[in-house]
Amino acid sequence: MSFLISFLLSFLFVRFFSRKFPLDMPNARKIHKMPIPLTGGIAIFVALLATETQVKIILPVSLAFLLGVLDDIEDLSYKIKLPFQVIIAAVAVWIGPEQIYFLGQRLDGILWKVVEVFWFAAMFNALNMIDGMDALASSTSMLSALFLREYRLALALAGFLPFNLPKAKSFLGNSGSAILGILLPFYALTYFKGDLCYATVFLGYPAYEVLSSFTRRILRHRNPFSADKNHTHHLLMRRFGVWRSLLLLVSFSFVCNLLGLSEKLWSFLLFCIVYLVLFTYSLS
Repeated sequence: MSFLISFLLSFLFVRFFSRKFPLDMPNARKIHKMPIPLTGGIAIFVALLATETQVKIILPVSLAFLLGVLDDIEDLSYKIKLPFQVIIAAVAVWIGPEQIYFLGQRLDGILWKVVEVFWFAAMFNALNMIDGMDALASSTSMLSALFLREYRLALALAGFLPFNLPKAKSFLGNSGSAILGILLPFYALTYFKGDLCYATVFLGYPAYEVLSSFTRRILRHRNPFSADKNHTHHLLMRRFGVWRSLLLLVSFSFVCNLLGLSEKLWSFLLFCIVYLVLFTYSLS
């Protein structure tokens, strides 16, 4: 059902009402050349709202969606968005696993709950960061949701994906990336029974993107929250083009999913090695 709702709404929005929605306008930092409607998040939100059976999930998803819609309309600064992202992250922590772990070791105390809140906030931004190329965030998130057995989200993304493939007729928008930014970390942390390490490795591609972007900007004496055109997908597109870059990054995300699912120390160490190699490449 979520596939059908998402597909039909995406079709109607793109075919008949595209100019009624906020548009992602081209600029020097973006790769598209024409205005693209930001309709994907709305289609996915409605599909999830109509099919979700866990009432507790509706609250953080709705808050994230509303923040994303405001961002799509007003282009909010990070100074405005960040406090609200932290609040939404705190809600996710409140309804999520009671106990958290790292590599199977239990972490107790209020400090670790604060760490968990900031982990959610970081992953919230991570999903937004990888939404910079046609179908990248939607396809990698769909595969991750399938591995986590969250079929409603996976099918909602599958319904939107045909309209998001290169050359995209619709974008997720900040409303869509915000939904993914709160749902995927929540589902991953729940699946791994509160283990922050394995959940991070499983979501290794967006985790890499947010960590590497912040580190790179700090090393270059820039505001870590400032947008740029040096994300992994930008670097790969300049060398390989859109379709090859999409295939490479979906494959990378797929491998991270498998590493996380192994729930082994060696998978975490391998992820760290891959992170260092890719980060070194991005600085060259």
